[in-house]
Amino acid sequence: MEKNEFKKLLFKVAFCSMACDGHIDEREIDEMKVMDKNTSFFHDIDLSEELSELQSELGKKGTRVIGDLFKTLKVSILNPIQELIVLEVALRIINADHKHDENELKFIHLLRAQLKLHDEEIVSRFGKIGIVLQ
Repeated sequence: MEKNEFKKLLFKVAFCSMACDGHIDEREIDEMKVMDKNTSFFHDIDLSEELSELQSELGKKGTRVIGDLFKTLKVSILNPIQELIVLEVALRIINADHKHDENELKFIHLLRAQLKLHDEEIVSRFGKIGIVLQ
């Protein structure tokens, strides 16, 4: 996947991770800002423009935005490192408010189902994370 296209996908993963429980917590936004500042995940992406587009899309489509993300992930050709980064972004956002509601857990499980990563690769990178491994 082309670099900027992947970064936009990561941003959509982050946005959907925030929106999946129906409430965007300020700590989730803060975590996204930390990732923007300290990683290259969103480098060269106009965050305010992307956020505006995704908020508009969420307003029009509702939760279908999340379904669209999963469809995109299913057909995308990502290498294992890109898949680990997708998972990392989602986990960082979901863990930002220090609680996991049922919709966030469903989101992570559905996200995980779209990735080709083996459990061993996830454990190697993140340790045994109960919300990811089933």
